[in-house]
Amino acid sequence: MQQLLVALSAAAGLIAGQVAPTPAEAPATAAQMDAHRAELIAKCPVMRDVPDAEASRLPIHVTRWGNSGPRVVIIHGGVQGGVGGGPTTFAKQQPWGSDGWRVEAVDRPGFGASPSRGVDDMTRDSVWIADMLDGGANLIGHSWGGAEALLAAARRPAAVRSLVLVEPALTAIVAADPALRNNPAVIAGDKMRARLLMTAETPGQYGASFARMLGSAPAGGAETNVAINAMTSDPALATRTGCALLEGRIPAPAVFQNAIATIAEAHVPVLIVTGGWNPGFDAAADVLARLMHGRHVIVRSPNHFVQLSNSADFNREVAAFMRDADRDRR
Repeated sequence: MQQLLVALSAAAGLIAGQVAPTPAEAPATAAQMDAHRAELIAKCPVMRDVPDAEASRLPIHVTRWGNSGPRVVIIHGGVQGGVGGGPTTFAKQQPWGSDGWRVEAVDRPGFGASPSRGVDDMTRDSVWIADMLDGGANLIGHSWGGAEALLAAARRPAAVRSLVLVEPALTAIVAADPALRNNPAVIAGDKMRARLLMTAETPGQYGASFARMLGSAPAGGAETNVAINAMTSDPALATRTGCALLEGRIPAPAVFQNAIATIAEAHVPVLIVTGGWNPGFDAAADVLARLMHGRHVIVRSPNHFVQLSNSADFNREVAAFMRDADRDRR
């Protein structure tokens, strides 16, 4: 399903514990990685950034499910490069709309019906996401969108009824924590990220590499396999996504650390959901939950798209958490 192609970049170099380099491989230095990234970006088409004043006038498309009950704002993952957005990445959460929730599935800029504002930028997106929290809302973010949801929640913690992060793209951000510093899965992930970058000769190769590392197809469906096959067999699509991955803007670790501290100090109820298929994600989620005084739960999934692959358990677990948190927050 092409809607998942954009989410293939959800790990954006932040997946840990999947592929370890061979002993013969020498680790790349930060300078070497930066230089090679610049070489790959030079092969990408120039993407115009829309100025803030102009961008603020561009619409953010929202698909709504349900007319009554507590609000749920959903931020999908991925970077620009294919077709997708909130209503497709979270298609199996639509039943919440008839179960007492007002769900708002957002298309981030450059996805679905929301026009692009330029290169994917977590900080820039966090501003309009925070604006959506007027009146209070439960906030859910997946992968890249999980990192953005964290930043947005830290801007307006009093407006967040609960914060649910689904395999958020924050593994590298918390990798320096003592609990992860010597974790074999995280170390392997660091080496794997360097290898994928340094061995890619084109942005397309870089994009396709990530398509192969998000797990297997869910039981009873083939969404992930179809997406991976399309990514690896369509050079143009792989190039677009590879360029978006390389150019995507991620704040410095200190920015996320401050956001994490803000959420903890504000006592925002936090749930981190992972699928149990990737030890790096699970280990990072434990740390994030501890730092934000939240809870980490594993909803068994064979891939990164927990909300699609195991929607029954995901919907039950997350809805129960939001219901309790929303009541307590009120």
